[in-house]
Amino acid sequence: MKKFFIFVKKEVLQIKADSFMLRFLLLAPFLQLIILGFSLNQDTKNIRTVICDLDKTQLSRQFINELRTTDRFSIIAETTDYNTLEKDIRQWKAAAGIYIPPDFSEKLSRSGTASLTVLLDSVNGSQALTACEYLAEITADKAPSLVPETILASYAAGSSTITPSVHYWYNPELRNESYMIPGVAVLIITVTTLMLGASSLVREKETGTLDQLLVMPLSKLEIIAGKLFPFLVYACVELFILLILSGFIFTIHRAGSILLLYSSVILYLFATLGLGLFISVLAGTQQQAMFIAWFFMIFMILLSGFLLPVDNMPQWLQYITLVNPMRYMMECIRAIYLKASPLKYLLPQLIPLGIIGTGILAGGTALFSRKLR
Repeated sequence: MKKFFIFVKKEVLQIKADSFMLRFLLLAPFLQLIILGFSLNQDTKNIRTVICDLDKTQLSRQFINELRTTDRFSIIAETTDYNTLEKDIRQWKAAAGIYIPPDFSEKLSRSGTASLTVLLDSVNGSQALTACEYLAEITADKAPSLVPETILASYAAGSSTITPSVHYWYNPELRNESYMIPGVAVLIITVTTLMLGASSLVREKETGTLDQLLVMPLSKLEIIAGKLFPFLVYACVELFILLILSGFIFTIHRAGSILLLYSSVILYLFATLGLGLFISVLAGTQQQAMFIAWFFMIFMILLSGFLLPVDNMPQWLQYITLVNPMRYMMECIRAIYLKASPLKYLLPQLIPLGIIGTGILAGGTALFSRKLR
């Protein structure tokens, strides 16, 4: 028993001797609690909504104001062009579009009933279904206040006088697989490239073969490129296999351009491989590299919209997601797979993804080169 406690004491002293790992272990639970507590919010709120009001009367304005008073819908714009609703939904600017016809107030005043056309981005089927339920509740609760009392008296108590005509776009069957499987593909290539990129150079340091690499007739940049390029190719092949399997197993087929998909994936791999390179410089052992890589990967996943929409998160946390490359990749692959979005609609995601990816890769390369001097 004494030998056992001596061994335990040795392990504790070894952890204390590694000041970097000790600080990391103490800081990790605090950060994980904060991020997990705020990001795992399943309440669907502030659904970005665009309204096309062609009625433009006091009744239609009153109805719009009723929507504004709730925390379920966030009206980001109003327009008089129906096509704007479609465009904003396709470009991820809005998740819902509400069309108020020109005879809205006339029908309410004359017969006490009217209809609305509601367009919902159902890429995330559960969010679209929840938005539809919210709208049905609001119309049932608020609509009677818009109808003249003489007409309202002829209706049964609690009956809805405004009927939403809902159209689910891009995932009309509201299949959860259609939303999750493209995200799972991104998750798998993230795990592969981040873990392999973080451990490859650390393994060279541990085995002592890194010095042998440095005496080869290659520049430091060529050494780094030679170490990371096979992982990039492997991830692209892995993605191709995943896409084929998703079609056979889950009957989920890509609607957009394969070239655009792989272009966005390569930009994303710059970020994951660059982050892996950063970790390989910071870590002294493969165990440390795996722990740090997993730490970063948890935050990337939670702040990407993979599980829950980014709009559900607090505003300060949404700002943090802007530096997360996985967020942009999730939006890109879902837009290409389900919406068949062209390049011009993906530029708001591809531009920051390219900046973050090349920035992380360049920074990791510079840090690694300076470490070897």
